[in-house]
Amino acid sequence: MNEPIHLTLTGTLQPDQMLTYVHLPFTVPEGVDRIQVAYAYDAMIGSDPGLTGGNTIDIGLFDPRGIHFLNTGYRGWSGSARREFVVGRKEATPGYMPGPIFAGIWHICLGAYKVADEGCHYQVNIDLYPAFDSSQVDFPERLPLDNAKTTAASADGWYAGELHCHTVNSDGDSTTEEIIQQAEALGLNFLAIMDHNNLTHQVDLNRIQSSLILIPGFEVTTYYGHWNIWGDGEWVDFRIQKPDDLAQAIAYARTQGYLISCNHPRPYGPDWEFASVEGYTCVEVWNGPWELSNTACLAFWEARLKRGERLSAVGGSDHHFSHEPHIAQLAHPTTVVYIPPDMPPTARTILHAIRAGHCFVTEAPDGARLTLRAGSAMMGDSLPRPDGDRVTLELSVRNGTGGRLQIITTSGVIVETDITENAVEWSQEVRLDNSPYVRIQLVDAHYGQVRALTNPIYFD
Repeated sequence: MNEPIHLTLTGTLQPDQMLTYVHLPFTVPEGVDRIQVAYAYDAMIGSDPGLTGGNTIDIGLFDPRGIHFLNTGYRGWSGSARREFVVGRKEATPGYMPGPIFAGIWHICLGAYKVADEGCHYQVNIDLYPAFDSSQVDFPERLPLDNAKTTAASADGWYAGELHCHTVNSDGDSTTEEIIQQAEALGLNFLAIMDHNNLTHQVDLNRIQSSLILIPGFEVTTYYGHWNIWGDGEWVDFRIQKPDDLAQAIAYARTQGYLISCNHPRPYGPDWEFASVEGYTCVEVWNGPWELSNTACLAFWEARLKRGERLSAVGGSDHHFSHEPHIAQLAHPTTVVYIPPDMPPTARTILHAIRAGHCFVTEAPDGARLTLRAGSAMMGDSLPRPDGDRVTLELSVRNGTGGRLQIITTSGVIVETDITENAVEWSQEVRLDNSPYVRIQLVDAHYGQVRALTNPIYFD
């Protein structure tokens, strides 16, 4: 084979196929160096959920290892962010994994995110380029969870970071290196880049030197809800069609050792459509600026606390755009975790602290700092229910001037205190009234907007 082989795949998606996936097979012979794909479709509109009346078709690629759910030859996904991509033996478009170009049946995967009433006509053009180098190639190595990237130990045990942002490896406009540089400039201690459904940013992270603790993971982006998975396990399938699919995928992620977060459960978040499906450990109660319907995310989490579930609250900016003005800025909000002085600050110990609920969320890297303790317990811990159902809390607020500190149980706000100094500590006895938890949050004294919030202390 000297000249590229050209293939064209065409078809029509119907309205009843919306929110499903179509797999288009094509054959790759021996001796191919790279696969180049370009696609087009009619009545194209953006992916914003508020845009209607046209088509939004996502695209990805699977190799001959298979397309079966949770057991796949996944090679990459660009959603609707790119019109073309290349997958080669040694290089590939961000979001697509370079490596062996196996001979056999490959599949284009089309995700029918939006399909207009008239249907959607698509065309996929594929060019197969010959290999002139017969050397063996392997898949590039991804960042392991137990990596050598660390940060200086903190005197007080608190570490601040970003848990949810995106790069050019999915639908962001910044490279992995640019995001790392921004995070370093903000004075963060740790960073998790969570590109949609992809692994290639983890390859970037493995190659870059940084003063940050870098945490591997990605965002499983389905048509029925998004969830972050932090860790270095195998790829987890996003092609969810029904609640049982979601339950299976979450269970598989757990077997891979991932820490799992239900992301931004709010209208147009998108919401967590299969509400009966559980198995996640965290809830992203704060995604981007507070005013973007994060009250709904907080209510989602608190409803589960009230029924006795113990889910760690986390936050992330969901930052996508650095090269144009955008409301979602990196590390707004910031998640701050506690690691005891006898434990080293690493990606693994940060995830351990989050799993334990030893963390709070604040509006920015220099935002308000809250601590909540009761006897030997800190936020995230549990205590036996105290005699008389009364407990003494040890509270501290830093950088909270102009805020109002609220103590919250299942009864709602039970105590409020205006914060008039930059740093304040005090003890407060409260009555639990059989609440399974107590937590605190700082709100703006005038507008009520949340500035920081902690995980609860629980009572057995």
